[in-house]
Amino acid sequence: MPSDANIVLAASATVTATTNGTAFILPGGTPRRGLVARVIYTNALNTSASDTIQFGIGVCYDGVPTTWNLDFLAPIITLTTTAQSGEIFIPFSISPTSVANGTQIRLTCTFSASSTHGNTITYQGDITVGRP
Repeated sequence: MPSDANIVLAASATVTATTNGTAFILPGGTPRRGLVARVIYTNALNTSASDTIQFGIGVCYDGVPTTWNLDFLAPIITLTTTAQSGEIFIPFSISPTSVANGTQIRLTCTFSASSTHGNTITYQGDITVGRP
């Protein structure tokens, strides 16, 4: 699926705990048919327990970057001791409460357990069109 290299939700990174990406401003919200966040991940694994990871799109509707709602969630990935990889698509559609607020989105990677279990994942995220 085509994506714009200038609209990156998360550059490639390896993380071991819950992580929030950099905020991306969508002043007018999404187009009529919405957008899709694409997450490509590799090396998703743990060393001791069956923990999970879930990606989601957090939305800040009021322009205050301390108020985030995790409104759009991807399916849960159950970690095993064997490295997994894949691609996830998270459709989302938002409307701003006011254009002056500058609605923001960010990609969030949520781990179900602490980093003491040896959880790790390498991922990157970008935005693609919802439908042509």
